[in-house]
Amino acid sequence: MTPARRFLAFLSACAIALSVFAYVFSFFGAPVDKILPWSLVLFLGIIALIVPIYFLEYPASRKWNWSWKEWARGMPSWVAPCFWLLELFAATHFVWFALHSGAGVPDIIDGQYVLDSHGQIVKILTREEYLSLREAFLRVVATIMISLYFVPMMYWWFRQSRPEASATPDDNSALP
Repeated sequence: MTPARRFLAFLSACAIALSVFAYVFSFFGAPVDKILPWSLVLFLGIIALIVPIYFLEYPASRKWNWSWKEWARGMPSWVAPCFWLLELFAATHFVWFALHSGAGVPDIIDGQYVLDSHGQIVKILTREEYLSLREAFLRVVATIMISLYFVPMMYWWFRQSRPEASATPDDNSALP
């Protein structure tokens, strides 16, 4: 594995570790307002790690099914199921948050804890409800980040470069 691929895999693994830390920390009264701004950095980081993958895999990455299953081609058989399990985990957290928060997001307006939906107060919350929903929102963001960073981590770690991947068993140049 080249140093560049190793570095990109390491960056992905660090982002996953930070997301797991935020997820676990959210159960212990995490200061959500201090952690959530870092999610923007993580969103920008995922773009920086995925865009090169699409360019390296071009034109295959333009196919409709590439992001569903083709990206895991040539990787260990457990990679794709783990990805789908992480996606299911993130979707479950998102649905749970959506069911509990309704159409709004927890916010503080004029010193009151509320569910805000595009400037409209949907519901007034207690402090405990507000904190619970903010922590749930942090878990949603963390699980989404874990599932998103899993793809580049696996790609940069396991995916072989094109010449090595296309080598035939009879080709002696592919041997170490």
